[in-house]
Amino acid sequence: MADEIKFKKSFLLYSLSSLLFIIVGIIIASGLSLPDALTADEPQQSEVTQAELVNEVLPITSDGHSPFVQVAARIKDAVVNISAESIKEGTDFHNFGLDDDFFRRFFGVPRDNTPQPRRSQSLGSGFIISKDGYIITNNHVVQDADQEKGKVFVKLSDTSEYEAEIVGRDPETDIALLKIDSDDDLTVARFGDSDEILVGDWSMAIGNPFPQLGLDRTVTVGVISATGRKGLMFGGSQVSYQDYIQTDAAINRGNSGGPLVNIKGEVIGINSAIASVTGGSVGIGFAIPINMAKPVVEALKATGQVSRGWLGVRPGEITPDLAEGFNLPNTEGVLVEEVIKDSPAEESGFKAGDIILRFDGKKVTDLHQFRFLVAETPPFEEVEVDVLREGKRKDLGVTLGDRSVAMGNLQDITPGRAQGPNNAEWMGITVRTFTRTMAERMGIDWEPGVLVTDVEVGSSADRKGLNKDDVILEINGETVENTQDFMEIAEKLEGRTKAIPFFVRSGGSTRFIAIKPER
Repeated sequence: MADEIKFKKSFLLYSLSSLLFIIVGIIIASGLSLPDALTADEPQQSEVTQAELVNEVLPITSDGHSPFVQVAARIKDAVVNISAESIKEGTDFHNFGLDDDFFRRFFGVPRDNTPQPRRSQSLGSGFIISKDGYIITNNHVVQDADQEKGKVFVKLSDTSEYEAEIVGRDPETDIALLKIDSDDDLTVARFGDSDEILVGDWSMAIGNPFPQLGLDRTVTVGVISATGRKGLMFGGSQVSYQDYIQTDAAINRGNSGGPLVNIKGEVIGINSAIASVTGGSVGIGFAIPINMAKPVVEALKATGQVSRGWLGVRPGEITPDLAEGFNLPNTEGVLVEEVIKDSPAEESGFKAGDIILRFDGKKVTDLHQFRFLVAETPPFEEVEVDVLREGKRKDLGVTLGDRSVAMGNLQDITPGRAQGPNNAEWMGITVRTFTRTMAERMGIDWEPGVLVTDVEVGSSADRKGLNKDDVILEINGETVENTQDFMEIAEKLEGRTKAIPFFVRSGGSTRFIAIKPER
């Protein structure tokens, strides 16, 4: 009986073991199909998830196109082609050995070897920002036409062409504002917020690269590569105020002034420059942030110029070595390397070697930030500046000047004219170019002229009633628009003994004054 029970237990154990091996064998035998099913399911699930993710970030349009199609559609008709024409001085053909009969016959070289004027053309892009025809572009696109009294033409997306007015230019940010008069319903670009962009965000550049080839409104796509780029030099010159957006969206010649937009089709920058050894795009392009451009554009629209505060120092970065040498805890602040003569800083007692720590209550962190702090403060405003001098803190009160006047910025005078010296003196009369900023400060309307800043006591001008803050508009029937005109007329009238008529505006009225030169 015991043997029978033992046999049954052994049989049962054997049967269970056999069943277990059979099951394992089945699993092993079917192993190739089971993982296949799992592998097929997993990629399918992964692909769906990835597709959903991509569709959420860049939703496919209802007709199956990429979202960049919608972005381009929103902005492309607001982009314009700009052609700025100017007349350059002529070429002296003799200096190039081109004055023989061969060149005269086949290339039209004049026999009298007179330098012939030549037509120059600058091509670029821009974008419309208002229904009434205001257009943003780069200063470097139109500056030659402005200085040489040339013309600027704007071509719209429908190929219609207009001559544009240069409302104003700001070389220090490389921004210009144009205006066209059109009865058509203009497409306007929408502004975004350039302060919100992050490295890695999508970006799209639109412009007219190589417009002579007819490649207008070319669209390129990339990402924001970096923000806050500064200290850059392009074409041998450096823009004073830099805070560039860097992008790898292709920017080529002719794209200057065109918009850089975000994935919503909103303008976040003005395409301005590239870094390249070939002259073509290598994926390193730069755009002016639209938030930086907005106040500049508003100022140009209101007065045709941009007024900025001017302290009158040449500031320098504080390097780690300088910080160590001056016993500073860090490199914050800026070092005054030079105090400009007759500047607000000199008048307020600034000295070379001062370290500026705070400006108008704001902490100074570096050179870049300091320049913006001064520039954003209105001219003629009094501010407190905290400096460190010989290890001791010192507060200096200073009334800022007008940077555009101090630097001889062309936007402070009639466009296309050279300003000449800041001050000019003749017959006991000291004048300087009358600017829109001065007019605003004095509460009077602006018109081209020179502002009387001083009249010598007892002089003929003083006896005839010419006063400080009078504006001289004409001398001897000739228009006076700046100090250069003033001095040129003075040279013409040198040695004159007869009285000279001056057409002057005093306050809200105009009058003529006859001033007789003194021997």
